[in-house]
Amino acid sequence: MLTKDNRSATGNPMLDQLLGGGFPNGAVILLAGASGTGKTVLSFEWLFNGVGMFDENGIYITFTEPLFKTLKNLEGLEYYSQEAVESERVKILDMRKSFGEAGLDGGRILDLIEEEVKKNDARRLIVDSITAIAYNLENKARIRKFIFDLGTMLASLGCTTVLTSEVIGKGYSVYGVEEFISDGIIQLRQRDINFQLTRTLKIVKMRGVEYAPHENSFRITSSGIKIFPQLSIPLKYASGTEKVSIGVKGFDDMTRGGVFRGSSNLVAGASGTGKSITGLHFIAEGLRLGEPCLLAGFEESRDQIIRNAGGFGWDFEEYENKGLLKIMCSYPSEKYIDEHLLDIRDRVEYMEVKRVVVDSLSSIGNAFDDGEFRRFVKLLNGYLKSREVTSVFTTATATLMSVETLTDAHLSTMTDNILLLKYVELGGEVNLMTSVLKTRGDDHSKSLRRYSITGRGIVVGESFRGYEGVLSGSARKISATVLEQVRQEFRDNIGPMGEIEFNRMRDEGSINPEGIAKYVSFLVAEGIIDSEKGEIFKRKMESIFGGGVLSPTGKVADSELTRK
Repeated sequence: MLTKDNRSATGNPMLDQLLGGGFPNGAVILLAGASGTGKTVLSFEWLFNGVGMFDENGIYITFTEPLFKTLKNLEGLEYYSQEAVESERVKILDMRKSFGEAGLDGGRILDLIEEEVKKNDARRLIVDSITAIAYNLENKARIRKFIFDLGTMLASLGCTTVLTSEVIGKGYSVYGVEEFISDGIIQLRQRDINFQLTRTLKIVKMRGVEYAPHENSFRITSSGIKIFPQLSIPLKYASGTEKVSIGVKGFDDMTRGGVFRGSSNLVAGASGTGKSITGLHFIAEGLRLGEPCLLAGFEESRDQIIRNAGGFGWDFEEYENKGLLKIMCSYPSEKYIDEHLLDIRDRVEYMEVKRVVVDSLSSIGNAFDDGEFRRFVKLLNGYLKSREVTSVFTTATATLMSVETLTDAHLSTMTDNILLLKYVELGGEVNLMTSVLKTRGDDHSKSLRRYSITGRGIVVGESFRGYEGVLSGSARKISATVLEQVRQEFRDNIGPMGEIEFNRMRDEGSINPEGIAKYVSFLVAEGIIDSEKGEIFKRKMESIFGGGVLSPTGKVADSELTRK
């Protein structure tokens, strides 16, 4: 691999980072892309940076645009230097007229290029464009010979050369030979994604260089090309046993003392169930402990977030002034996915953040396609874990009474813990229910708990004891008589542990046909009771729950359940 001493640095920090230091010295680089993708802007950035940063003269030879138009387009860019142009340290040659003269063939073009490079002691050369030259040569045999002769001549000059190529789609060259004389290929593309113009840069090949092969988003700005390189996160991070509080006592109780530091936590629920408030609790607890915190909001403005927090007694503006809190707010569509990721990364590293809230993933998912959304969650989750930053992500479920969205985009597998917030219809009234659906590497409560949103924030209450169907959104009360009968059967069939197991299953909300059938099958499989006793236990449960046949899956056949 080449060392940095053997590189022609572009002067663009992100591009040089992707290239591991710059173009190889003396290389021929094919810059391919359709019209408007940024080829000229990037080429001139490299050329002017050569003079301003590295004291290297450069030449730009155009076969496409008039000289006055080229200069006019450059004047608004920060890297443009009128002094460099007037002194001909950056020499701009309009070859369109000469090229149109009768009898000027490929050989003469090569002679002119060689002459100008030597005369100006140029270390950087741009030919814009190889496509225009080849088009005017017309004959395919002449085109191929010219391109190969060009490659030989450029190699002998020792200067680094950028050839622009006008291509449409995913190709790199028009005539199929340009890429073979090139030491490197950079492809620029632009396309509409969800009504947003997206520009990307990809290093396709670069001889002797270890480069980043990903497709990277970029913008054309007044300072030139601004690239947003993809985060690269190895699957390697620390995993400790220290727990941190979520900020809601009831949630901490349900997770057996909080969540592991560095874990990722998904708070899922319908609109209005308190997802954002949970995030505020989490941030407020971190601030109370003196931990730097970051809140990345994609739905509400900073002022609205501060107002909402103030309504629960938390003065977030005070912590902003102390430098402990940063609230970053923007609409997802305002930036590329990688821009959002880099913004969060930069702030996390600058503040040494310990807690991050992203509110919400649903907004990100609505603004980008599924592939980009999954990449965002995967990379951000991996990055935060690598820094041992504890995170809370909020996401909206599709309907008021469902949880099916949790499987979308594999959110349930990407995060460590899942807290569900849900509406439940009970006795003609809407109630709020919470449950911990998953904790990775730890125990958690299986109970379905009531909660309310008060002036102090979220307050978690008792479990839904004596009810079934709570997760479906429509809870049904089991009569006290049925519960007492089930309790007695647990005592009679299991012995002293029956009371404990009954209370546990009641708190979990699993005193129902499905829960009991699975539990009895478990007792038999583990040898705690024999199969005969298990069948007797099941038959008694069938009788209590209405006479149907209680299967191992918990479904009652032949008779619809009746309850008092």
